[in-house]
Amino acid sequence: MKVLFILFLFSFVFLLDGCNTENTEKSYTIHANFDKENKVSFSDIFAKIELIPLETNEQSLIKNITKVVVHDNNYYLLDYQRSEILTYDSAGNFLFKISDRGEGPQEYINISDFSIDKNTQKLLLLSAVNNSMYEYDLRGNFIKKYKLPNIVGAYKSFLLLNADTIAFFTFDFNNRVKLYSKSRNAIVKELFPEKDNILNKFSYYEFPYKNYFHRSASNILYKIESDGNIVNGYSWDFGKVNNSKKQIKNLEKLSSNEIHNYFYQLINSEIINHITILHGGNSKYLFTQIWRKGKHINIFHDKTNDKNYIFEKTIENAAFHPLSWYEDYVIGFYSDVLGTIEETLPDAILDNKSIRIKEQLNEYDNPVLIKYHFKK
Repeated sequence: MKVLFILFLFSFVFLLDGCNTENTEKSYTIHANFDKENKVSFSDIFAKIELIPLETNEQSLIKNITKVVVHDNNYYLLDYQRSEILTYDSAGNFLFKISDRGEGPQEYINISDFSIDKNTQKLLLLSAVNNSMYEYDLRGNFIKKYKLPNIVGAYKSFLLLNADTIAFFTFDFNNRVKLYSKSRNAIVKELFPEKDNILNKFSYYEFPYKNYFHRSASNILYKIESDGNIVNGYSWDFGKVNNSKKQIKNLEKLSSNEIHNYFYQLINSEIINHITILHGGNSKYLFTQIWRKGKHINIFHDKTNDKNYIFEKTIENAAFHPLSWYEDYVIGFYSDVLGTIEETLPDAILDNKSIRIKEQLNEYDNPVLIKYHFKK
């Protein structure tokens, strides 16, 4: 089942690839040896978890959750494969969905990414196939559509920098990041030239949290400042298992077709030492998840005491599948594609209410959101 999950994620990343708040984080380097895992208890990092079963009916069926945004105690979910945004309240009750796929004047061709603009209280949806943004109110009612400037390649994902500026990640390798002014309806700045490195195809989210920017081929987590400049935010140093320049250079010679032949060698660290796939953080923790020797290794760095928590699973045998990061909690989810429910939600990390919820789940239910509450 774990192999199926890896294959699913691999296919999902390539599917995306083929479709064409100001932060005050201190810049520094985190040193970690992830070949020496700690014995980490769930309670070392989290105070509790809350299970949020998502209502399952004919209107709310989810094929896969690819992004979650929490706003005003509601959960807005992107199902990329269905090109739908589904919304649930804090208890998981289905509220409504945006399902306007088509070629009409108010319809989109696909959903590449979405976000909520807190300045305008609007939901913004990117349809990369036709270079367009769509605005909805927070009840799912269509407001307007506007065409984005034509660019080399295609748009892929975006980050709301301020009330007027959107940072887009694109497939223009001469300048992968483009700053777009809504008021001027124009690209006002282009930056971040990049080679087509095969490792970067393993990036699940280009904009993992706050104003940060992630590339799997680098141990650096970049920061997009309010003026649009990209600077080094902070770095991970894995010592002897950092990827060498030679390894990176060799991977630049692989085509997208060839990577399928090398996939298992890549994730088992036979060609490259590790692959960085996720980042996250809040005021206390910085987080990264890497592939190393066929395992998902999680690293939490506690900034308050310079301590690392490194684990594939906690001592309670719990795996960790984060989706979106907030100051007091992180949202993850359980689906049977991730493995057995006991691999994600063993009873040892659940209270009695959550155990009862788990016992009532069945294979036909929607995925379950997991709200991991950090210790204060």
